[in-house]
Amino acid sequence: MLKKQTIGTTIHKSVIKNARIAIIKTDYYIELNSNLEKACRKTLVHYGLSAEHITTFTAPGSWEIPLIAQTVAKTKKYDAIVAFGVIIKGDTYHFDMIANECTRALMQLSLDYSIPVAIEVLAVNNLKQAQERASQNEQNKGIEGALAALKTLQTLHNIKSE
Repeated sequence: MLKKQTIGTTIHKSVIKNARIAIIKTDYYIELNSNLEKACRKTLVHYGLSAEHITTFTAPGSWEIPLIAQTVAKTKKYDAIVAFGVIIKGDTYHFDMIANECTRALMQLSLDYSIPVAIEVLAVNNLKQAQERASQNEQNKGIEGALAALKTLQTLHNIKSE
């Protein structure tokens, strides 16, 4: 899966060598979020990021991710943020509200602070879908979150170097 996702993209170690990445995960569905975090960390280290340059913050739930991400961005200590959460559709509008507002707020934060925010907050219909996306294999969305952060850092570096 890593090979497929990186076709056409070169991530130079010099760009990410000293980068600092913040991972934000939630307490809801902790096992799934831990699987996402582990896959993300493994991918970041695989591409040359020092494990010491990866910091994890925990939010109570997906609703709180944007505030924590904003606080992280304000410190200017991090070059990118990867956000993980699991929101499973229920019988009420709550699912749509949380999923939409979390995503909107994280996108706005990325633009306001000029920091890449990889959003892997899984909005799914059922637990099985969440488990498939947080499984301990190459389908794990933690890999995609890491690659999105790294590719964006590379692209921003390329733009600034022109």
